[in-house]
Amino acid sequence: MVAKAVTTREAGALVMSDARFSKDIRNWGAHARGEIPPDWPLLFIVEGKGLLTTDGETHRRLRLPVQRAISPRRVQALRPRIEAVTDRLLTELTAVPAGQETDLLNGFALPLPLEVICSLLGVPEEGALRAELRELSAAAMNSEASVEEVQDAVGQRFPAALLALVEQKRARGDRDDLTMDLVTAMDEGELSEAEVVGNLVVTIIGGHETTANLICHAVRGLLTHPDTLTTARKRQDTGDNPWPEVVEEALRWESPSRHVMFRYATEDVSVDGDVIREGEAVLVPLPAIQRCPHAFPDPSPDVFAPGRAGASRHIAFGVGPHRCPGASLARLEAEIALRRLFETFPHLALAATPAPRVPSLGINGYQKLPVHLD
Repeated sequence: MVAKAVTTREAGALVMSDARFSKDIRNWGAHARGEIPPDWPLLFIVEGKGLLTTDGETHRRLRLPVQRAISPRRVQALRPRIEAVTDRLLTELTAVPAGQETDLLNGFALPLPLEVICSLLGVPEEGALRAELRELSAAAMNSEASVEEVQDAVGQRFPAALLALVEQKRARGDRDDLTMDLVTAMDEGELSEAEVVGNLVVTIIGGHETTANLICHAVRGLLTHPDTLTTARKRQDTGDNPWPEVVEEALRWESPSRHVMFRYATEDVSVDGDVIREGEAVLVPLPAIQRCPHAFPDPSPDVFAPGRAGASRHIAFGVGPHRCPGASLARLEAEIALRRLFETFPHLALAATPAPRVPSLGINGYQKLPVHLD
């Protein structure tokens, strides 16, 4: 057994916020005893030293530059950019012939946050780097990849692309973006080169994969619950703003992340009447526990119901010190995307073609989302 999994919202919140559960792999008994096979594809990632695998002061030091760069104030300043990218992508979709099936994920939901996070990082619009970063992100999160493929993507190609970006930006004299904020921290001795690269990898993957999933889950929720979509439209017509509630319910109904990996118990801890022993690894399966009937009883947690009591109690962005620093950016992007999408395509409908899921232990999303726009 690689890890245990918790089964309730309360247990998930405890595991993510209690200091007795560490992110440091040195606290994983099975790893220390040599029981994890060297060809396990995720081993290379969980053995890394970075934002997602450290605790305490080290984690705070690594997190601070990212947290400053995507503070709520700076996120709100991005609104015009988000709206402009959204409108451009939707304009491109209007060229799709009426009745023709199209992929909403790769045509809209994914390029929107990818362009925004690349703008935040100062990745040039010209050239092929943005497309390469998308490819590398997908490769890094593919749980069906071999250990060699993961090591090649995360250990070689991703760092090489990002270090080339840093050198390019130094040569251009760039200053005001997240990449150069991290580089400045490195130059001042606050971060190492490996830590800068690690922060950039986490920011790129977390900054677009999860938001794309959030947008797609919200679209599916609305289109499979047409009365809910009708209600949202009526509220907007009267001057109300229904989209924040839609986004919160989408985060609860179908979390953008599949599992929060891994926490290691530093002592025996009682959780939901059971005991997680010192050294055991714990997974938090977000989509399952966020449909926990004890946490979200009315209406049924399987129903997509914006405005439900307690919807904001979801833990899709995590809780505690490792809570996603990009939560406010993801919410803003999703709210703008959904409002503009349903305004532009009022007859949007899911296609009969299945929407295959991404083969990933970490990402809860789709390979494509087939729809009819009109």
